[in-house]
Amino acid sequence: MKKILAIWLLCLSCLQAKAHSNDENAFHVGVMLFEGAQAIDFVGPIEVFGQAGFRITTVSKDGREINTAMGLKVVPDRAFSKDLQLDALLIPGGNVNGHLLKDVAIKNWILEQSEAAQYVMSVCNGAFILANTGLLDGLNATTIEKAFASFERQYPQVNLIRDRKLTDNGKVLTTAGLSSGIDGALSLVAKVKGERVAHSVAAKIEYQWMPGGGYIRGKMADQVLPDFGDLPSGISLLSRTFHYGDERVWYQGYRFDIGVLEIVDLSAWLAQQMAAAGWKLAGDRGALTWSFEHGDAHWLLHASMKPTSDAEVVAHLTLTRQL
Repeated sequence: MKKILAIWLLCLSCLQAKAHSNDENAFHVGVMLFEGAQAIDFVGPIEVFGQAGFRITTVSKDGREINTAMGLKVVPDRAFSKDLQLDALLIPGGNVNGHLLKDVAIKNWILEQSEAAQYVMSVCNGAFILANTGLLDGLNATTIEKAFASFERQYPQVNLIRDRKLTDNGKVLTTAGLSSGIDGALSLVAKVKGERVAHSVAAKIEYQWMPGGGYIRGKMADQVLPDFGDLPSGISLLSRTFHYGDERVWYQGYRFDIGVLEIVDLSAWLAQQMAAAGWKLAGDRGALTWSFEHGDAHWLLHASMKPTSDAEVVAHLTLTRQL
């Protein structure tokens, strides 16, 4: 009996480790790869699709090994071809540059595949690749938060959505940055196999899937901060040391090289930037604290600056929504 139980457990572990489906009749997802693709943009969704029992084929223009943005080497299953029949196409983001967007072969292959595919989905700034084909014209789309302004400027015919992880136009879907591709993949599983299956997959990969909610980068508190202009001559930004928070509070840290100038020159520049953006001084005279009304919300920003050497200054910003 113990021997039978051991064999059964061994078989069960093999089943759990099984890769995605090889069934020719299974829902077939093609994952487009390119040099500099962001690994999490496609690896996360591949895990979701595999757990859902989909068939997966990774494809690149020439089928050769690619290096992801983080240096992971990946060999695609095959090169572009017209005989590949896909039910869905996933376009990740990564190092999406002008050379990639001008590649006619990539653009035409996406258009060809989209004609027969039931769904086309981009992840992160893969939305630029998708928008470049014209498939997003007149539709809603989102992308990684730091690319909002660039995307809106480059594709004015697309309705940019800033406060959702996913836009679902029926056939064409887009997701926000990086791990949002997992949410998009789960949503695609829900469209194909139902929400119960999608929730089951999320539970299996131990992911807290919250359709329509969760951490949405475009809704975080820092969206009310002004776009700071160029630093004064003689001051340079060495690094942004941290940036994190939620919808009510946000923290940012910076290191500056002020050269022969003084901290007061950096704080004066910050005060000018805040005033130009409509923020009002708050607190004691000389305090680096400002307030701002945005819709029905009242915000308070406090800055602190401290020298760490003769020429280096660290600055910390704390933004809070007041009750």
